[in-house]
Amino acid sequence: MMRTIDDIPNISGKKVLLRLTLNIPIKDGQIADDFRLIKSLPTLRSLIERGARVTLISHLGSGGDSLVPVEKYLREKIGGPPAGGFVVRENLRRDPRELAGDESFAHELSEGQDVFVNEDFAVSHRAHASVVGLPKFLPSYIGYQFAAEVENLSRFIDSPQPCVVILGGAKLETKLPMIEAFLSKARKIFLGSYFAKHEARISKHEKIIMPIDVINKDGQVVDIGPKTLASMQEAVANAASVIWNGPLGKFEEGFDQTTLELARAIANSSAKSVVGGGDSIAAIRKLNLLDKFTFVSTGGGAMLEFLAKGTLPGIEAIINSNLEPRT
Repeated sequence: MMRTIDDIPNISGKKVLLRLTLNIPIKDGQIADDFRLIKSLPTLRSLIERGARVTLISHLGSGGDSLVPVEKYLREKIGGPPAGGFVVRENLRRDPRELAGDESFAHELSEGQDVFVNEDFAVSHRAHASVVGLPKFLPSYIGYQFAAEVENLSRFIDSPQPCVVILGGAKLETKLPMIEAFLSKARKIFLGSYFAKHEARISKHEKIIMPIDVINKDGQVVDIGPKTLASMQEAVANAASVIWNGPLGKFEEGFDQTTLELARAIANSSAKSVVGGGDSIAAIRKLNLLDKFTFVSTGGGAMLEFLAKGTLPGIEAIINSNLEPRT
């Protein structure tokens, strides 16, 4: 059983180390999509309003990008004295021990802190120092959005039947466990355009539907074709539940039409629906359809791993932490 921030006793004055989702897209120095950040704000606001002394930790990008633009945006959203009521540490990934899961780095992060709160579901499938190491040194809790992720995604592990799974994006390794886990549960598992060139690595099964037609540009597959899209739309219309993760084509290069059409089809269906992955969410927000989906996850790979396994390294780390806060 994971404790939420509401279970922290005598929180006023306590030093809270909060892992928040600050890894959001930045384009030309501006925040391009704040969905995941906005979802985590209730936890931060609650901690500040209850008198906690909050230190935020997070990462941005795959390397050592500066968190300053995100911090500035976050302070504008939070507002109020003193300067938002929190401090932000530098990008965790500037220290190679973070990705290595080095406990010495987790111990350094924990020094001087009273409790740890994980409100970064999207990174909790990674065994990084700040995710799995900190619960070994601090009493640990989860934030409101993290709790919502676990509660809502759990309902889709055994989805209402018939269930349709649609997997796009470009990270094959994150999709394979999901494919295997849902072969016995889903009526159909559709794969996006990226997987057309990786067909040899994917299990041959009648439920797994590869693109039957694709769009090419300069000799490369950039999107699914109209026949494949029509097949997906038909399956969605007849489904009781839909799990969707990742765009169908090269969304970031402007090949977004099929992804947008799929978003409309799911939104207009009567199926229970869950969606995750940055570009999928961007499509839904572009069409103002967020409220038409049963649940929109802040996780991409984390969402898929949780659905496949029912847990994550970050979840297990908090469950196994037996430390109690000072009263």
